[in-house]
Amino acid sequence: MAGMKFEYDENGGKFFYFFLSVYALILVPATYWLWPKSEKKQSLHPENISSYPPCRDKYHLLRASEPRRRRRTIFVKIALLTAWIILLILAYRVSLIETEHKEYDPFMTLDVDQGASISEIKRAYRELSKKHHPDRGGDPEKFASFKLKTNSFNNEESKNNWKTYGNPDGPGVTHFGIALPKWLVDHKNSLFVLLIYTGVFMIVLPVIICIWWQKSARYAGDHILIDTIRLYHYFLRKTALISIKRSLLILSASAEFDRRRNPMIVDRPSDNIELPEVTLNCE
Repeated sequence: MAGMKFEYDENGGKFFYFFLSVYALILVPATYWLWPKSEKKQSLHPENISSYPPCRDKYHLLRASEPRRRRRTIFVKIALLTAWIILLILAYRVSLIETEHKEYDPFMTLDVDQGASISEIKRAYRELSKKHHPDRGGDPEKFASFKLKTNSFNNEESKNNWKTYGNPDGPGVTHFGIALPKWLVDHKNSLFVLLIYTGVFMIVLPVIICIWWQKSARYAGDHILIDTIRLYHYFLRKTALISIKRSLLILSASAEFDRRRNPMIVDRPSDNIELPEVTLNCE
């Protein structure tokens, strides 16, 4: 009766195929999302810059941060290109891996046709046995393997079984290869593997997902805080006609201007003096 047998990757060949597939599945979308997008450069002529001192301060602050942004962009590009080079190297190495398993063909070993009679098969077997026998200078291990595989192939039933099942004894064990190195499931390394599994899948991954969710859940699809959208929606439904002054008040109440929601906001003492004057002049 046929059965199943699972085999782990002894030499790491199958594991490289698995690792290459997972690596490519991660790298392709990561490249799409992380590759720096080209930004439209605004014209920075003097006439295009506001004469308002805070605006000029902001302009100089942005100019001062440009080298840091350029360095970050270059670093991301180098990291992604390096990752793609590693992918190409892995693909090349995988292409050089030779498959160890070779289907055994007794007809080819005995150098006879598949339609050969049993007497012809026995005659070819005797000739090869003399040639590979250890007493005649043959390899004992190869002779034992040859004898085991071909000796049972000497009757019509064995011949038909091999043609049907690929095995002279009839239905055999079905082998399944698992693309994991054997050391990964070795009981000697069980504690080490368990610690890595626990750290990656039960600590690191949940923390990353939690941080990502806390940040992304605050924003809508157009990178506007959801609290700001709710504020605008409330006032737009409440008031049919909105004056310029009221529009400015609603805009200034945006969550993006709240330091608790946007750490980049800097509270300046002059805001308490200048902003009320601007509001009064917007009639």
